[in-house]
Amino acid sequence: MKPFILITLMFFSLFVSAQQLNQKMHDEKRNNEMLIGNCNREGFKTIQSDFDSVYNAGYAAYTPDAATIATLKSLLSKKIKITVVMATWCGDSKDWIPRFYKVMDMAGFDYKNLSLICVDHVKKAPVKGLEKLKIERVPTFIVYRKKHEKGRIIEVPSDLIEKDLVKILQ
Repeated sequence: MKPFILITLMFFSLFVSAQQLNQKMHDEKRNNEMLIGNCNREGFKTIQSDFDSVYNAGYAAYTPDAATIATLKSLLSKKIKITVVMATWCGDSKDWIPRFYKVMDMAGFDYKNLSLICVDHVKKAPVKGLEKLKIERVPTFIVYRKKHEKGRIIEVPSDLIEKDLVKILQ
C-alpha cells in the first residue's frame, strides 16, 4: 500500500508543477497576453502577442561566433546552471532571448539546467525566491557554478551574448 501512496503523491506533484508552467496573464499596457512565472520556450507559442514571431525571426537571423561557441561548449558542464528572468512584453527580451537560445542550442546546453522566469511590468512573478535575485532590468541572465553565482548579463550584453557567457565561465 505504501508504494501506491508514494507513486500517487509523486504523480500528483508532477501534475501540479506541470500545470504551473507557462502561465498566462493579460497585459493591460499592451492589451495582449504575457507569460508569467516559470516558463519554457514552448510557452512563447501559447500567448496571443507578437513574442513568438519576433522570437522565431530573431533566432533565424542570428549567427553566433563559431569560435566562441566552441569555447563555450567546452566550459559548459552539468555543474553550470542558468536562470533567465525575462518578459514577453520587453523589447530587450525580444532581442536577446532568441540569441541566447540559438547560442545555447549550438553549444549543446542541457536545458534541465535552465530556469526561465517571466515577469510582469514591475518585475514580479509567482515564483518562490524571485525577490532574492534582485532583478531590476530584464532580461537578466544569471550563471551559476556549483550553486554559486558566477556572473550576470543584465539587459544587454557588453559584447556578443556568447562572448559574455564565456567571460563569466572562464
